[in-house]
Amino acid sequence: MPHFLIVTVGLYLVLIAAPAVGFAQLTIDADSQYRYAQSRLDSGAVDEAIAEFNRFIHFFPADPRVPRAHFQTGMAHFSAGQYQAAAAIFNRQTVDFTGSPLDNQAYFMLSRSHARQGMIERAILDLHNLVALSSASEVIDRARYELGWFHVDQGRWTDAEQAFGHISPDNQDRFQVADLMQALAHSDAIPVKSPTTAGFLSIVPGGGQLYCNRYQDAATAFLINAGLIWAAWEAFDNEQYALGSVISFVEFGFYAGNIYGAVSSAHKYNRDRITEYRQRLNQRRQMSLSLAPTPEGAALRLTVRF
Repeated sequence: MPHFLIVTVGLYLVLIAAPAVGFAQLTIDADSQYRYAQSRLDSGAVDEAIAEFNRFIHFFPADPRVPRAHFQTGMAHFSAGQYQAAAAIFNRQTVDFTGSPLDNQAYFMLSRSHARQGMIERAILDLHNLVALSSASEVIDRARYELGWFHVDQGRWTDAEQAFGHISPDNQDRFQVADLMQALAHSDAIPVKSPTTAGFLSIVPGGGQLYCNRYQDAATAFLINAGLIWAAWEAFDNEQYALGSVISFVEFGFYAGNIYGAVSSAHKYNRDRITEYRQRLNQRRQMSLSLAPTPEGAALRLTVRF
C-alpha cells in the first residue's frame, strides 16, 4: 500500500509538470513577426511574405507598423505580377490610412498597378487625384512627370506637353523639362500617310502601296491584278464567258484586297513613325523613379543614366 501511494503521488507530480516542460506555448512578438515577414519579401518569397504580413496585421492590429505592413503586401503582389490584387490593396491604403507616411507612395503604386493592367485612364486619374490631394511640390511634380509619360505612351503629345509644362520651376532642371518640351515641339513633323489617299490611289492597282513606300507590295499588286484583268479580257474576247466570269470574280477579290491593303499600309506606316518618335522621346527618359522594399518599409530610388 505505501508503495502504491508513492507511485500515485509521483505520477501526479509528473502530470502537473508535463505542460510546463513538454508543452510550453510558442509566443511571437510584433518585432519578430514583422522582421520575418520583411525577410521573406527581401528574399523574393512573395507568397510567404504576403502570408506573414497578414499574420502580423491579424495578431497586432494596434501596432503603428500596420499601415506599412498593408503597403508591403501590395508591393509583394505587384512584384509577383498580381496587379489586380496589388491595386485593391493600394486603393484600400489610400482610403484607410490617409495621412500615413506611405499615403503618397500608395497613390503612385495604385497608378502603376492600373497601368500594368492596361487601365491607362484609371492610372491617369489616380495621379490627378494625388495632385489634387497633395500639398507637397515634390510629390505633385513627380506625379506630373509620370502623367506626362503616360500621355507620351498614348501618343497624346499636347497633353504630355501640358503635364511636363506644369512641373514647378524649381524641379524643371531635375526632370529635364526643357529638353522634353523641345522634343515634343517636333510632334507636328511626324511624317504620316493618308489612308483615304492610299485607297483612292489604289484605283490603279499598287498605287496606294507605292504611296506608302511599299515598293515590292506595289509591284506584286500591279502584276497580279493586271494579269487577271488581261486573262479575263482574253476569255471574254474568245467567247469563253464562264471562264471569264470566274476570272473576273477572282480578280474582284484581288482588286478589293489591293485597296484594303493600301489603306492598311497607310495605317501601319503612321503607326511605325509614331513608334519611332516615341522611342526617341524615351531616350530622354533619363530618370527612373521606383519603389524598392527595405527592412524599414520602402525606399524611393532615382536612377539617372549618363
